[in-house]
Amino acid sequence: MRTEKQVLELRGEVHAQMQDILAQAHKEKRALSAEEDERWGKFDNDYKALTREIDMIRAMTGYTDETAAIQPLAKPESETDVEKKAKAKEAFWKNLLHGQSLTREEAMRIAYSDPQKAVTSTGGTGAYVIPEDFIRNLEVIMKLFSGMMQASYIRRSPKGGTMIWPKIDDTAQTGAWVAEPRSPALTSRAFTFAKTEWSAYTWADLAMLTWEFIQDEDVDFVQQRLAELFGEAAGRALNQAFTDGSGSGKPTGILDASAGASTGKTTSSGTAITKAELIDAQHSVDPAYRMGPNVAWMFNDSTLAYIRKLDFGSTDTVPLWQPSFQVGEPDRILGNKYFINQSFPSIATGNKVAVFGDWSKYVIRMVQDFNLVRLNERFADELATGFLGWLRCDGKLHVSNALKVLRMA
Repeated sequence: MRTEKQVLELRGEVHAQMQDILAQAHKEKRALSAEEDERWGKFDNDYKALTREIDMIRAMTGYTDETAAIQPLAKPESETDVEKKAKAKEAFWKNLLHGQSLTREEAMRIAYSDPQKAVTSTGGTGAYVIPEDFIRNLEVIMKLFSGMMQASYIRRSPKGGTMIWPKIDDTAQTGAWVAEPRSPALTSRAFTFAKTEWSAYTWADLAMLTWEFIQDEDVDFVQQRLAELFGEAAGRALNQAFTDGSGSGKPTGILDASAGASTGKTTSSGTAITKAELIDAQHSVDPAYRMGPNVAWMFNDSTLAYIRKLDFGSTDTVPLWQPSFQVGEPDRILGNKYFINQSFPSIATGNKVAVFGDWSKYVIRMVQDFNLVRLNERFADELATGFLGWLRCDGKLHVSNALKVLRMA
């Protein structure tokens, strides 16, 4: 795998060629020719592919750092932690892929392979503790297909009952100036707390692998394929729900009409966005929510392409879009990073096309981890085995003023 620095350098070269095309047309005060437009489009596709590779590298690096920060588990009598996890992984896939019965020792090894997870081994359903590397791989793939999961704050809970967080909006209160002697006396006031409640909605999917595929391929390839199948499906489904879900049978999306983010700026045109309107949308958010590592834009890829082209033909020398050429630093719009969410609407009359603000205030609740169960008989007549994957989650905007929508007229 290429390093982040290597990919950033390649992307920088592509970006320079794209800028050259735009600069030449701008110098001659004309629109792009058909040939130039085609070349720019090809470079743009290369740029997007390299950006996606950078996102994958950063996601894997983040999980590696997170894993390294976890305190090592106590070593068993004659095994290192690495050996213990390797044997637990081998036993898990032995049971899941081939349906082979586990010895008591193997079942116990799986059940206690990660003491930080309060999950009980249940041989009847096959719901053993899933190996950590499979979960990590699946979550990386989920996030690649879910801008909402990349941006939002994710809170994990061991149980699925209603999760309640208190909240208070005290920004309108300022106290009072008082003279000496204290007359009139300072009036005390009571804080009014509200609360946000998260449920635990269930998402599930079913994948099928043929017996030939399972027999002919090694374990690592099969588990990678399962991680891809479930990770992509879950990422897309959860992203859609966290974007426009109604809160009925699924999470409440950030664009939901009643409980999502409110409109901060409406464009003057139903089909166009100006730089000034982007700046207005940014400043529609209270300054308290425009600072910090979680402040960002979110829109779909076609809206990003539109914004990137706003600099073309402009006399403004300060670029609206700033690509990153430094390891660990994201690309930026008006100085803030952004996330791509393909579930967002494109630029068209009345659509909510972008959201800006502090994304830590949209909270995703995940109950335990992804669950995976083998179905032995359901597809036997097709010489195949089914795998049922499921998870429980919810999502809500916790602080309504922290995120604002840019809406088309």
